[in-house]
Amino acid sequence: MASSTKASKVVFGNLKGGVGKTVCTGQAAHAAVVLGHRVLIVDADPQGNITRAFTNFDTVNMPPASLADVLDRRASATIHDAIQPTRREGISILPSGFDELQAVQDALISQPGAENSLAKALREVDQDFDFIFIDSRPATDLITRAAFMAADRMIVVIQPEDWAIRGLQMTLSAVEDLKEYLDKDLPVAGWIINLVNPSRNDHAENLEQLKAMAAAENVPILGEPIPSTADLGRLSVVGMGADEHPKPTPRIRNFASMFLSIVESLSTSTQNGVHA
Repeated sequence: MASSTKASKVVFGNLKGGVGKTVCTGQAAHAAVVLGHRVLIVDADPQGNITRAFTNFDTVNMPPASLADVLDRRASATIHDAIQPTRREGISILPSGFDELQAVQDALISQPGAENSLAKALREVDQDFDFIFIDSRPATDLITRAAFMAADRMIVVIQPEDWAIRGLQMTLSAVEDLKEYLDKDLPVAGWIINLVNPSRNDHAENLEQLKAMAAAENVPILGEPIPSTADLGRLSVVGMGADEHPKPTPRIRNFASMFLSIVESLSTSTQNGVHA
């Protein structure tokens, strides 16, 4: 059933790769469904990892239409044509076009309003979903800017590594650039700290640095820092939520609970008009 209000659009970002944006996007989608919401995942990464996880599509078995077709001004496919069901009821996906998405970006660069292409497309389905979660790529390219422009809020996924912290700083700088040059205000809903190795002293030090940075930015850290473990990654690769684990350990149950709390915080801020 369609929502009576506009979907809350959240982009998961960090201009450093390998921090777990795709895992967090997928787990947030599962948690939202548990809470009774209808969710659209937008795969704005040409690698298409979240498309592979949630569907049978890949570079050999391509979707009938994709985000690449939606953004391609020469194509006739609409966003309704491109949205596909996933393995879990309540979650739909706008799949990546893989290499085609990169090609469309190259064609869009010289077009007026290219940064607003995704935002314009998503307006067609704004009332069909409660949440639209956008998985972005780690690059300051046109597709990433379009993903940022389409969102109401951003969740930054960060790992307590020096280069990931630099990626965080680059991401926050990119958000500032959107405001200065494109008049786009993209509030940061919070940071998820991922892939923490408790046995590493540098991780402990960087974790304290991140907490201090979050306090200085007046940005909440969402949930508890997620330890570096294969459990959540293995589930996410096959498109499963932590709540779907057939034999959940206390750690897995904690992951499921944490993502529920993150989505609940997004729901509360939406009800309070934060993204309007």
